[in-house]
Amino acid sequence: MQRREALKSMLGLSVAAAACNPFPALANLASANEDIMAQFATSFDKAALSNPSLIGLKSMSGDIPWQNLTIEGKLPKALRGNFYRNGPAVHQRNGQRYTHLFEGDGMIQHFNFADTGIQHRAKFVKTNKYTQEQAADKFLFSGPNSKLPGSLPVNKTDIINAANTNIIPVNGELWALWEAGSATAIDTSSLDAKGLVNLGENTRYSNSLKGLAFSAHPKIEADRTIWNFGSTVTGDIVLYHLNNRGITQKVNLLKTNYRGGMLHDFLITQNNILIILPSLDRDKTDERLFSAIRFNKSLPMKVLVIDKNTLTLTREYQVDAGFAFHFGNAWEDTDGTIRFDASLYPNCENLHHMSDLMRGKTSNATPANTVLFTLYKNGSAHKQTIAGISEFPRVYDHLTGLQNNLLVTLSSVKSDVWSDSVRVVNVNNGKQDTFVYGEDFLVEEHVIVDNSHQEGNGYLVGTALHVPSKRTCVNIFKIGHVSDGPICRAWLPYTLPLGFHGNFMAV
Repeated sequence: MQRREALKSMLGLSVAAAACNPFPALANLASANEDIMAQFATSFDKAALSNPSLIGLKSMSGDIPWQNLTIEGKLPKALRGNFYRNGPAVHQRNGQRYTHLFEGDGMIQHFNFADTGIQHRAKFVKTNKYTQEQAADKFLFSGPNSKLPGSLPVNKTDIINAANTNIIPVNGELWALWEAGSATAIDTSSLDAKGLVNLGENTRYSNSLKGLAFSAHPKIEADRTIWNFGSTVTGDIVLYHLNNRGITQKVNLLKTNYRGGMLHDFLITQNNILIILPSLDRDKTDERLFSAIRFNKSLPMKVLVIDKNTLTLTREYQVDAGFAFHFGNAWEDTDGTIRFDASLYPNCENLHHMSDLMRGKTSNATPANTVLFTLYKNGSAHKQTIAGISEFPRVYDHLTGLQNNLLVTLSSVKSDVWSDSVRVVNVNNGKQDTFVYGEDFLVEEHVIVDNSHQEGNGYLVGTALHVPSKRTCVNIFKIGHVSDGPICRAWLPYTLPLGFHGNFMAV
């Protein structure tokens, strides 16, 4: 779409927003003839009796006040600040259970690192949906994948906004993110929800951006400039540029005709935005969001290169068929060659595996590997696979969009189902510094904490659930010595539900 046309479209965005929802059939979410959610609850409860590893997928009943953690080792003096994580924490109510892991209500986990030790608290994001369902002690609304018999109407996506995927700092507050709708503003002191973010507020866009999808994986540059996208079922992609105070600067609507139904992450370089369209199709006869997604091995992945200045498409590449939830980083050489990495799956079994988990079935989905892609100016592309299983990739924050040498990922060495390891990969020579927690641990995303802006310095911080003791722990590694194990571990006296993404805010 040309810039002139795009701007014209944006003027009418408030009218178009209802058509830009990311769900295939919102109008049909209100009805279901068969209570599949009850069947999932029965199946999960039965499986949990004999499979202790499912403990991380049980629901939390309420908020958790401040707790002092039991520390093993010595907390580094350089590590002070707040570690926030987000993830779904209500999967089941009143004998009914969501049919996909992505649907549960978001809960913010807050770890405070201070001279006196580490404290933890947790609070649900008090969305309208959560508040109503908590008061009723039952589900009231269908989810993106779950059809609730007798659901209240769901005529716009933010009605079922779960705010459950990521949490980022923006201009003195936190934003809890859910990829299908608006960000939810959170007070940093109380963790109380302040309401949905109106991205057009105090800009020429006014209320026209309300309710548009704002993905859970914005890219934040070293100066805190924010880039993001939102996908829609129509195949359109909304592109956002926000300044370091979270004020929208530019928005554009990109026509892609993508019909895969799943677009979770993206990348930026110094000059460009990269949108990678995976090899997915939707079963049009299936109204569920995730369950209708099919892998199409005859469909190449497309890489759309979009100019950051104009938010318009400049180049397009095709690479081998694949699917990725997450990308680590991208950058470009002086000659315009673009490089990026992906935790790449050969199919989308893992997406459906997360539905199986909700009914207590731990299937062996094909895992992802780190794949390094190179896109040349002449239109050709090259890829290189790094050995080992890979997910939840992270790089140093100050290198977002710039060349990185190190990549942090979770991995799995012993378990066929869960992440059981964390590693630092040198993307130049493939060398890996890996720590294997072991099969007793379910390992979650680890983030890099470093104030020096020097790759190789700083710490890795991440959580893991120890299944035998039913306790979650926070683990701190010195980067460069990850295989030596954590230099400090802080134990909670309870289990936290498995979450998705978070960030550490140093003080």
